[in-house]
Amino acid sequence: MVDEVKLDVQERKVFKRSRVNELRGQGSIPAVLYGPDIENVSIFIDEKEFKEAIYTEHGENVLIKIKVGKSKPVTSIIKEIQVNPVSMKIIHVDFAQISLTEKIEVNVPVEIEGKAPGVETEGGVIDQIVREVRVSCLPTKIPNKFIIDVSELNLGESITIAGIKTVEGVEILKDDERLVVHVVEPTEIEEPEEGEEEIAEPEVIGAEKPEAAAEEAAEPSKEEPAKAPEDKETKSDE
Repeated sequence: MVDEVKLDVQERKVFKRSRVNELRGQGSIPAVLYGPDIENVSIFIDEKEFKEAIYTEHGENVLIKIKVGKSKPVTSIIKEIQVNPVSMKIIHVDFAQISLTEKIEVNVPVEIEGKAPGVETEGGVIDQIVREVRVSCLPTKIPNKFIIDVSELNLGESITIAGIKTVEGVEILKDDERLVVHVVEPTEIEEPEEGEEEIAEPEVIGAEKPEAAAEEAAEPSKEEPAKAPEDKETKSDE
């Protein structure tokens, strides 16, 4: 069962970019809270408190009860986290109001455990295709993650979505036959032996080949001598 985390936040009344960036530097993250039963409200959340909420076993699927000033707390879930691609700092968060009695769709991580015989004794490698799956369930039933045991996988064998063990009330929305993980032969890159392959010199576009140049030099020129351009200037009257 997913626990709820409480966040006391302040309504955001500052929208000037320079001032918002200044507040970000002081540990406040701009965010928005929206939902079917509330009006959209812009807020500021404390960066430290927010990171403590998401850096747990629940990850971004943690349920967050947001209290804006003196208003009634709203149960929500994180819909989007925007991150600066350079500094990797969180710059904005979207929260969506949810009902604990209505199903929602979220992504749940998929992890593998165990040592596959196909790797340990047959020289294969593990290739994990799917690292998260989308599920439908009540907010209180969201799994922290799915774990797949590969300790019986031999070379050439695989596990599909159908092999993921779920609990009652949790439905995986992806195709049951989709490949999740398999053991495959390692890819070998063959390098040419020394002297086996000659390195071709780059050809300059527009340059004449030596043979063609020699043939052209041996043949007499068939071009007519260029005529002098006619004088088109008008003579002045004497």
